[in-house]
Amino acid sequence: MKLKRKVIFFLALMSLFYCLTLMQDTYAKYISSASASANLTIARWNILINNQDILQNSNFTNTISPQFDGTTNIKSGVIAPTAEGYFDLLLNGTSTDVSFAYTITLDENPNNTVTDLVITKYEIDGVEYVYDPETPITENILLSDSNKTRSIRFYVKWNDNSETQTMDNEADAAATYNGVAAYNVFVNVIQIQ
Repeated sequence: MKLKRKVIFFLALMSLFYCLTLMQDTYAKYISSASASANLTIARWNILINNQDILQNSNFTNTISPQFDGTTNIKSGVIAPTAEGYFDLLLNGTSTDVSFAYTITLDENPNNTVTDLVITKYEIDGVEYVYDPETPITENILLSDSNKTRSIRFYVKWNDNSETQTMDNEADAAATYNGVAAYNVFVNVIQIQ
């Protein structure tokens, strides 16, 4: 029995010695760790319409200034039957780091009292196009494009042609009293995937 105890004691002592040796090797190794943050640059999305950042303020009503040159019979700066004028949209995507598409649609303002107000045509960077109210104006501006600005001009006219007008002279005159001559302009800009 004593021999058995001595053998068990000896084996326990050897096991303890072996474990201490393993622990010494474990604690003798260098241990290091490091951490870092991968700082990624986020693409800029900075679209301006008439010099207004649409991300900060999507209502650019105050930046649209219709121009009516007038005639010998119509004062400049106002609209009247037969008057023609225009308004401009300047779209600037120069500070944007992705390709994008824009879509422009125009609708007659629901408060409009001048139903004979029509868009006759539009220009993009000086190139003239026929305006179709059923077809949105759309274009892709690519990251690789050297020019990321577009100057878009819409021509407006008070239609007073007796064959195509919807208002008669009495309605024209009534529209001058607290009348509204307006179009709603919608510009949608989206990143191209």
